[in-house]
Amino acid sequence: MRLTGVLRNVVSNTLTHRLEKEIVIKAPWGNIAALTWGDPAKPPVCLVQGKLDACSSFRPLVSLLPDDYFYVSIDLPGNGLSDHLPKGIRYTAVDLVPSIVEVKNHFKWDKFAFVGHSLGVLVGKYFILAYPGQITKAVELDPMPAYFSWEVNQISVWYKLNYERYYGEQYLKWNSGKETAPKYTFEEIQERMMRARGLSKEATAHILERSLEPAGDGLYRITYDQRMKFVTTPQLSASNLQQLYTSIRSPTFVILARNTIDGGFYDKAPFLQDPKSWPHNNYKYMIVDGSHDIHVENPECVVNEISQFLKFGLANS
Repeated sequence: MRLTGVLRNVVSNTLTHRLEKEIVIKAPWGNIAALTWGDPAKPPVCLVQGKLDACSSFRPLVSLLPDDYFYVSIDLPGNGLSDHLPKGIRYTAVDLVPSIVEVKNHFKWDKFAFVGHSLGVLVGKYFILAYPGQITKAVELDPMPAYFSWEVNQISVWYKLNYERYYGEQYLKWNSGKETAPKYTFEEIQERMMRARGLSKEATAHILERSLEPAGDGLYRITYDQRMKFVTTPQLSASNLQQLYTSIRSPTFVILARNTIDGGFYDKAPFLQDPKSWPHNNYKYMIVDGSHDIHVENPECVVNEISQFLKFGLANS
């Protein structure tokens, strides 16, 4: 038995008053696992998690969002209960875009709204660029990886970090599979995640319910794909990013965490906090106090603004 069933007794089901359903979507490389909430006949909202996360991390936010939508939150390949990509290949942000394509095709959506967190934002942006007009509105929750930039004189550093290291010193480790993952007690794993991400016990429970499995003797191991620790982002300069992202026409609402800003992660992308830099007048942002995982730790501080944006877009801005 997977740990999922155990932890779901710990995570209160009263968090969401609507039915939560586990689904599996078939893809060419394997299964995409997901959670859904609400009526499939209602307008769809696709939610995509960040790196080394799980679709259940959106549960606290979805529990507060209006009943007017059908919410589908997916585990990206190599995360949660989704299958890993075939061994040997490198995970890149662009290689994760087909996951959204498969979800869209499975439900036969023509258009849908999108909510992404961290790496999920970058995946969503490349979907928008590849399939313009299909995402009606985009909510970006602390989109840090989407704004990583590399100048021309940094190509060598970018290549060595993302490829030389992968195919050299880390190849066997990152492709060895979950069987070689270290084993810990549940309390040890939870403490490590709380320290690394600054999360509460309740918040970590939402993620760990889909990221652990029993390993014998009362111990557990983490099941996410080790290759997901270093997902390759495109080699684009800050000016490239601005030109590319501001060309997008889908209404976009960005929520930035104060701790991430103070850490300097957006210093190379000043246009992110300048709506006048977006020529289509389709952009707004807000800054909230807190850390990178604000949507799972304190969704109350963003739910009203997200609800208004999903309903009205930028009409009330």
